[in-house]
Amino acid sequence: MKGSLKKNQIVLGGLVIFLGVAVLVNWYYTSPENEAKYADSASDTDSSNVDSVNLGDAVYVNGSEISDEYFAGAKLSRDESYDEAVATLQQIIDSSEADEQSVQTASDSINEISKRRIAQTNIENLVTAKTGGQCVAVLSDDSAEIIIDDEKLSSDVILQIKEIVMDNTELPAEKITIIGAK
Repeated sequence: MKGSLKKNQIVLGGLVIFLGVAVLVNWYYTSPENEAKYADSASDTDSSNVDSVNLGDAVYVNGSEISDEYFAGAKLSRDESYDEAVATLQQIIDSSEADEQSVQTASDSINEISKRRIAQTNIENLVTAKTGGQCVAVLSDDSAEIIIDDEKLSSDVILQIKEIVMDNTELPAEKITIIGAK
């Protein structure tokens, strides 16, 4: 019993010393004299106000560029999938083995894809003009998803976007989803 009591006291003493060192290190790095020194070194890499620098604060870095990359990538991916679909349908049309009905169905599908692409481009251009932010429109046969910069969303903007989509498609307002991208 005496051996385990001494062992517990040694462990407890070590933990108290460790806690004391942690408090001293914390005090050293957060003291007003040292805070200014670390704020000066942080100003070399951060152009924000030196007086407002606190250790652990979140800092947004090039947030708009990330959003622009997202929107450009989403549009590119969508356009590539449309191009692949049109190429496949065009192969059916050009095939000498395809029957009349297959050729007609493929031709109708290409026309639908063209109409959808035009509607998406019109929606994106109008939403960008109204909000001043980037936008991606994804249309399907029975729904529309509009992805817009989260900072641009408000109740007025949502109503304007739904009106734009309804004017360019035959979709009712309940089939239109507006998603804020962060």
